[in-house]
Amino acid sequence: MVDAHYNEPRLVALYDEDNAGRWDIDFYTGMLGTLSEQRGPLRIADVGCGTGSFAVELAQAGHAVTGIDPAPGMLDAARSRHGGELVTWLRGTAEDLPAGPFDAALMTGHAFQCLLTEAQILASLRAVRSRLGPGGTFYFETRNPAAKAWLEWDSGRTGPERQESSAGTLEVEWELIAVTEEPDGVLVTFEDRTHFLSDGERFASRSTLKFTPADVLAQLLHKAGFGPVDWYGDWNGGPLDPESSREIIVAASARNRLP
Repeated sequence: MVDAHYNEPRLVALYDEDNAGRWDIDFYTGMLGTLSEQRGPLRIADVGCGTGSFAVELAQAGHAVTGIDPAPGMLDAARSRHGGELVTWLRGTAEDLPAGPFDAALMTGHAFQCLLTEAQILASLRAVRSRLGPGGTFYFETRNPAAKAWLEWDSGRTGPERQESSAGTLEVEWELIAVTEEPDGVLVTFEDRTHFLSDGERFASRSTLKFTPADVLAQLLHKAGFGPVDWYGDWNGGPLDPESSREIIVAASARNRLP
């Protein structure tokens, strides 16, 4: 299921404004730059590409990019953006990617957390691994459950927050619905609500995300056939501390043989 935030045109139009920070993009750009220095222009799969801003940026830098996303609304925005014609756009998930081979695959914007079961995670990892050529790398991030970021996802005490946007003034609020501990991580369900003050229209979008600890990820990456993994705990490239880092950032190599 694709929640409303990724298909409702008025919310999709605000997606890039809501996610304007470049710390993750700059980090992955640096990683890809190192790989490109060795190989030249890369064949890149952007899995869960959203509105396509990063995919287009990579294509404009000379790479051959395939962007794939399950949300038609996001893909409509991606195709229509300046430079969108440089990217091959597909609707689907990692399992719908073409055979490749790709030199690198990306899953940014915490899209990895939309995989809610161990079976879904493993299927996606295996799908990406099977499309990577020798020495290819899968880059992605997920929030570290130890940091409990979800505790910040409820505006009940403070009330709605007013934000200025290209669509005028908005009132935005969040409600934490459920936190479920599981053997392989934590499932968090929350709802965000957007009120357009210009015309009174309201939208609510309920989402569930999976918080998977690093030790479980390591096991699943190994099962999927990945080789050495570089682990980072922040967007400055600092080391991962499983007990305190907010992020778990992964660069998983395809050097191993497929199982």
